[in-house]
Amino acid sequence: MIDHIRGQLALKTPTYLRVEVNGIGYGVHIPLSTYDNLAKTGEKIELYTFLHVREDCLQLFGFKTAEEKEIFEMLVSVSGVGPRLALRILSGLSVREFREAIGQENLRLLTAIPGVGKKTAQRLVIELKEKIGIALAVEETEKAAKTPEEARLINDAVSALLSLGCKPAEATKAVKEAKISLPDKGSSLEELVKDALKHL
Repeated sequence: MIDHIRGQLALKTPTYLRVEVNGIGYGVHIPLSTYDNLAKTGEKIELYTFLHVREDCLQLFGFKTAEEKEIFEMLVSVSGVGPRLALRILSGLSVREFREAIGQENLRLLTAIPGVGKKTAQRLVIELKEKIGIALAVEETEKAAKTPEEARLINDAVSALLSLGCKPAEATKAVKEAKISLPDKGSSLEELVKDALKHL
């Protein structure tokens, strides 16, 4: 798996670029959202990447942010959505707009993207609503944490509640309330999860 790539931007177009690394040029397919935030040709660049493997070829897809890559991976996990359509969706909607469209089941916004019909839009909502909810829950807990260690503890607690069948919003709310009720120092993951269960 090629997780990221760092090198010199040798070629830049709205949907495709070439990154030169130690004399080797890597062709990378990108969404428009990434293109808008690229450096100038000849400058150093770093991208999050996803390697798509097919019987007849290997394709590398690149993203400026981890959030774009995360949404792309969610999209290609949906039946009937390939990398090309996933790029088109990311080119038509920002990460925030896509999350809101899924969360609000906004089929009109999704079907406005070329190649996304009503059935595909419905499938996206059905298969991704929970995943989007989990991602937003984790993001919200990270913002609430005072330190990286606290963020990890809260995220682990939320993940534990999600694995027990809690909904993302419920898990986030319960962990936040538990964090308030417990002493700032010395609260372990086990203590935080136990107390959070009392707030469900």
